[in-house]
Amino acid sequence: MRKAEFLVPSEAMLEFTDAMASRHLDNSVTGTTTEGEIVVEVSYEREENNEVDELEKVLEKIREEMDEEKDEEEEEDEK
Repeated sequence: MRKAEFLVPSEAMLEFTDAMASRHLDNSVTGTTTEGEIVVEVSYEREENNEVDELEKVLEKIREEMDEEKDEEEEEDEK
């Protein structure tokens, strides 16, 4: 059995867990980071590698969207 660790921003946890649940991957929350991210460990078999790769892409997209929102908010504040 393989394991992957994801550091998920707390405000993105709902979207991330929806994506994870739809892939039926075994997982557990193992803690938090000093930045407030939630540490999620996913256990998977070799044949589930594509699902884990997709989950990594989902998290990357979530982070990008959060960064864009933050940038837009900062621009609004500057006006």
